[in-house]
Amino acid sequence: STSRALVLLCSAALVNGGKVLVVPLDGSHWINMKVLIEELHSRGHEVTVIRPPDAWYIKPDSPHYKSVTLNAAGGFEEDNFGQFVMRTLEMRRKGASFWTRMALEIDVMKVFYEMHRTLVLMMEEMFADDKLMQSLSDAKYDVVLTDPATCGGVFLAHRLGLPLVFNVRWTIQGEGHEAIAPTPLSYVPIPMSELTDKMTFTERVKNMLIYFFNCLQIWYMTDPNYIPFVHRHFDPNYTPGIYIYIYIFF
Repeated sequence: STSRALVLLCSAALVNGGKVLVVPLDGSHWINMKVLIEELHSRGHEVTVIRPPDAWYIKPDSPHYKSVTLNAAGGFEEDNFGQFVMRTLEMRRKGASFWTRMALEIDVMKVFYEMHRTLVLMMEEMFADDKLMQSLSDAKYDVVLTDPATCGGVFLAHRLGLPLVFNVRWTIQGEGHEAIAPTPLSYVPIPMSELTDKMTFTERVKNMLIYFFNCLQIWYMTDPNYIPFVHRHFDPNYTPGIYIYIYIFF
């Protein structure tokens, strides 16, 4: 009706778009984030994307967002990721064993350690740039949208005192629910284990091994890189427990 159309028109005039600061991850993760950014833009929100100068797919110019290009590299080497993908596909094709997959994961773990180390160096340089940090503060963003595969967006949101939203439900340690809810390994499969909630004894053993391997990854890749950063910039007394990680601290 005419009256209903008038009410909707008046209501639309009162809606204001928000300001969203995005800290994405390059590569395939960007595909998912890009969809969200385009949808946010279509709904009238102003989006700003933080990107490293060596980004593969995160372009500096876009009709859907403004970009802030940092001076430091982002730490992602395309060749390393390409080799990992090819080896994974080869194992899938040949039906490689669980132990072969673990051997691959150990190699990848070494590469990812360097990736996280480089990202921390990027965040150090970013935090040391007073002009940049002041400009981000003055922009009065409403929220930080980030990919949880690294801690960069988490740190930036905390530094700016902004709400934080992840574009997926997991964290750098795995399934997000593991950190806040009971997760009995006999019934809850570890992400990427390809198991269900109904496991045989052998599958439960496999799930347990994957869980311990994930703990090893955290100990090797993330804790040595991110905990010192937290000590320097946020809380010098912060000590993570087995189930309380950096994400829960924030």
